[in-house]
Amino acid sequence: MRIELKDENQEEPQKIDENDIRYKHESDLTKKEKRELEKMKLSSMGLGGKLQYIWAYYKPQMAAVVAVIAIAFFAKDLYQNSKIHTALTVMVIDSYGMKQEEAEEKVQEALGIQDDPYEVVTVDESLRTGEDGVALESYSQMAFTTKVAAKAVDVLIGSEQYMDGFEFKDEYFMDLTELLPEDVYQAFGEQEDKYSITITSDQLASDLEVAYEPIKIGILANSENVENAVKWLTKLAERGNV
Repeated sequence: MRIELKDENQEEPQKIDENDIRYKHESDLTKKEKRELEKMKLSSMGLGGKLQYIWAYYKPQMAAVVAVIAIAFFAKDLYQNSKIHTALTVMVIDSYGMKQEEAEEKVQEALGIQDDPYEVVTVDESLRTGEDGVALESYSQMAFTTKVAAKAVDVLIGSEQYMDGFEFKDEYFMDLTELLPEDVYQAFGEQEDKYSITITSDQLASDLEVAYEPIKIGILANSENVENAVKWLTKLAERGNV
């Protein structure tokens, strides 16, 4: 008779529990079991392994989440920007432009919109004339023509030499004798022409950062913010900036 001796050091084969989700085929797992299996895998990994696993298996989902967040922020910005209105754009020729923000704040105060985040005032101080002070430099002239054509300028401010250099003023500027209330127009004193207001004011020159006096102001014929342009000129007259 043959007797087989059992090796005490030999390990018995591990019994597999058929109900253990770790040994089930993925297609046989329920959604709940799949979630449990994911938790088990992640719990057995270190931080680096977890990050690699999540990146490897969840890139599409993560990309979708990032895309949704980006779209949400874009939609919010788009909505906020759609509520913004340009109340007035003032173009100042030959300004040395070191206090543009302060100049814009003063115009906002004059219009009474300093506390309204959706009403914007722009003081454009980027254009320069040539040495004669009459005509704009070539780049400035192109910029000016483009902005005027796009109705992006409401008020134009310049020196006498520059403003008087417009050959067809009636094509560029509004008739201020008809546009301004009579008392406001008269408050500025006798004017040389009806297409601009001439002002001598050290305070205004300082606010606009220009070295020339007097200052001439005209309202563009295609301005889309005529009411605010008139309101600003009215405030200048009331404050004695004449």
